[in-house]
Amino acid sequence: MNSFFLDQHGCAKNQVDGEILMTRLLDKGFSRAEDPKDANLILINTCGFIESAKQESLESVFAAREEYPDAKIVLCGCLAERYAEVFSEELSSEVDAILGNGDLSLLDEVVDELNQGKTHILKIAPQIGVCSQERKTLLGFPNSAYVKITEGCNNCCSFCAIPVIRGNLRSRSEEEIILEIKNLIAKGIFEINLVGQDLAAFGRDGIPVGNSNHPSYFEGKSPLASLLDKISTIQGDFWIRLLYIHPDNFPQDILPVIANDKRILPYFDIPFQSGDDKIIKDMNRKGSAQKYIQLVEKIRSSQQNSFYNDVALRTTFLCGFPGETEENAKNTVEFLKNIQSDWSGCFAYSREDDTVAGEMKKQVSAKKSKSRCDALTELQTQITQEKLKRHVGKIYKVLIEEIIPTEEEEGGIAIGRAWFQAPEVDGATVIYYDLDDENQCKQIQPGKVVNVKIQGVSSVDIYGIME
Repeated sequence: MNSFFLDQHGCAKNQVDGEILMTRLLDKGFSRAEDPKDANLILINTCGFIESAKQESLESVFAAREEYPDAKIVLCGCLAERYAEVFSEELSSEVDAILGNGDLSLLDEVVDELNQGKTHILKIAPQIGVCSQERKTLLGFPNSAYVKITEGCNNCCSFCAIPVIRGNLRSRSEEEIILEIKNLIAKGIFEINLVGQDLAAFGRDGIPVGNSNHPSYFEGKSPLASLLDKISTIQGDFWIRLLYIHPDNFPQDILPVIANDKRILPYFDIPFQSGDDKIIKDMNRKGSAQKYIQLVEKIRSSQQNSFYNDVALRTTFLCGFPGETEENAKNTVEFLKNIQSDWSGCFAYSREDDTVAGEMKKQVSAKKSKSRCDALTELQTQITQEKLKRHVGKIYKVLIEEIIPTEEEEGGIAIGRAWFQAPEVDGATVIYYDLDDENQCKQIQPGKVVNVKIQGVSSVDIYGIME
């Protein structure tokens, strides 16, 4: 074997794992194929979070075996970790090896054994530490990267299988994270997105979740605030964005750190999941709708005198949780109207093995769950369109993702993102520029940062011209 193809699925955290797997293969002398037909080793890095994602990953396995019968296929990622023993039997004809995500360095052994002619290989390791190393190839947009600062989760939300798949919370050291960020900046990376199952839990390994009486919650600075302080000492022009902060653990001492450094974006991704107190409690969360509303108000007021004088709020809602009534669902609608989030995602509840909610009575039908998702999505679209209007007339730095081919008479069009738009999940900034302007054409390149004056709103996107 001398060439590989990575079929990547799942979230940003799984993407980091995929980038590590790619780097290990490159270090072993493999070349990366852009098309699976040109590879003799295919890695399928699966997602195991909800039913639709699991189904998509399995369909990729079956398709790969059918279309590329001579290739060696390795099943990786969350789904492989969660059902390793089952798949070693049931997918014995489809995959040659199964690799868990507890220790990604075991890929080296998998490849060596495949080269020796072995099959039915199973490599699963305990969930200890955080798999990390320098990544030679990034899968995201140009000059944008994810940095994983934690692995696993102790929150144990009743609907979520992440603790089953990824294990208990483990945090990387500040020194290791800072070194990785510095190395990425030295390579020209402008946007760095910190990810973990719950960034608020960073450095709190072993501390009971939501225990406000624990000394770590009120003595000294939170570990996340300490990390951000150290990031602020790094020289250079870059963006730091924090993704996924559990509302019950939100460390409010990060707010002044963010307000005092324009490079740490006031973008808050807080998955509230529900706006109904009963459902919040049944989800094994410690807060309430009113507490979450107060948290949003605190966050917004903290940034009123900051560089941006603004906040971008993203959240997530889960619809159709077991026992959710029409009244519960209406309370979540009212909650969304109250917090007026800039962005939100919505997904239907998926009954997961080995979770508390999976054993609950009064499971909600898929049709009803989807209907509630659709209603929240429609409401969020209306809110987003209205909130985006506040950006019209302002000038923002925009990180360019891609250039859209056009006819010369139509002018140039590029797609990028401003500070309030996270990769993959939010709307975009459409940039119009003059194809006859040599200077503008030189600046408009994927990965470059340009100044754009916003002229209007189109659905959930904004558009403007170069300044």
